Amino acid sequence: MATAMTYAAAMVSDWFGAKHAAMSLFARSPRSDYAAWWGAVGLMQRGKEEEALGLLMRVHAMHADWKRTKRLLATLYLRRDAGKAVQLYSPPTGIWEELTLGDLLYFFLHHEDEGIRWWRQAYTKVDWSTARELDNPARLLLKRLCRVTDDPELLEQFVELDTDNVRQRDIVDYANILASRGELDKAREMLDRGLYIYRGDPELTACWARLGFGQLPAYRVKSSGTPAVRHNVYTGLLTEATDLAAIVDKVHEEYPTGIITIASSVMTMCEGTLLWIDTFKPSRLARLLGPYTGHGNGVFVHWYSYPNEAAWKVQAYIELAGTFRVVLGTAATLLGRLLHHKGWFYAVVGSVAKAVDSDKVMPYDACLVPGPLDVQRSIAVLAAKGARISVVDVNDVTGAEVVASTEGIDEDWLRRSLEDNPAGNDDSMTPIVVVMPQ
Repeated sequence: MATAMTYAAAMVSDWFGAKHAAMSLFARSPRSDYAAWWGAVGLMQRGKEEEALGLLMRVHAMHADWKRTKRLLATLYLRRDAGKAVQLYSPPTGIWEELTLGDLLYFFLHHEDEGIRWWRQAYTKVDWSTARELDNPARLLLKRLCRVTDDPELLEQFVELDTDNVRQRDIVDYANILASRGELDKAREMLDRGLYIYRGDPELTACWARLGFGQLPAYRVKSSGTPAVRHNVYTGLLTEATDLAAIVDKVHEEYPTGIITIASSVMTMCEGTLLWIDTFKPSRLARLLGPYTGHGNGVFVHWYSYPNEAAWKVQAYIELAGTFRVVLGTAATLLGRLLHHKGWFYAVVGSVAKAVDSDKVMPYDACLVPGPLDVQRSIAVLAAKGARISVVDVNDVTGAEVVASTEGIDEDWLRRSLEDNPAGNDDSMTPIVVVMPQ
């Protein structure tokens, strides 16, 4: 009875967006996959990872079919013994688990051939009639296989799905394929799409010139608004098994006076609090509210607008900010439209929800990535040895936003210093940039 009452109290707290209270109560009463996941996440956020591991192991022993807790348990195993994470998915049940097993083997155990074998097996089971849907792994499998095989047919099949997973190299290769067949208008459109996302990219620009398309599209390329010295730190692939604090400490030793900026999405990846697409579904409310939240409806604009993706993002907002705040935010959006004001939805639901996005870096292209769930605590942990840190969200299209910083940082100066996205995109693998006055 007490457990049921605790669970009920947790659900009410969660509905109203009192997330810290809800997570604490869920940890005491993990009566569903959702509750157990958030309970374990709450423990991880408070530095109680061993307690979270114990909770997840107990839950998985009783409910092996709970997908969320299984994937979070795999995250904690990856930090200790990656072989145990592989064992969780051996044998895999269904196409998504085959993709996950392939990813674990390829990216974490570095058993590349075995990982590719599972990707190939999953590929044979794809339902191509729903390949554009977010919960169909077709685009993810094509992406992996075309990159490890350099097969132009797989590349063309991948790009034609019109996903937002396409990188500069893919765009150039596909434009060259189209041009070789005489489909110059289509090649031009392909490069135009790329230049919209990756403003001023040298590979795309060179390909545009080589194919004789004349004047570049008039997409504004942002520039730094301040004189600053920026040092890109190549990190390689950062994962949920990465000790981000150790990396920050090393960078701080090398640049003791610099501001260490870290991409918001990368911080979340390292913390492991990711919303894996195959582990949850949009609710009816999320599907209903999707078209009214200010994104994701209407015509396709390059790779950005899946009308279906709106429902998934709204479901993430509901979980992160609470149903009440999302409904209130939707009402604010509708009022804002009447008054010709934008941005009211995110003003209500908050920065964690605002940061929710898909990612292009494998294997995290299979997730929605929110912002860090407790960014101030995360920064405090990373700054324990005196580093000056800012968590940022930067891209070529919208410029720079400073999410949070240690004390004493001029965030407006820093934002202007990062407007031109010095960290680059996707495969650049430089999510940490050290910024100092010139």
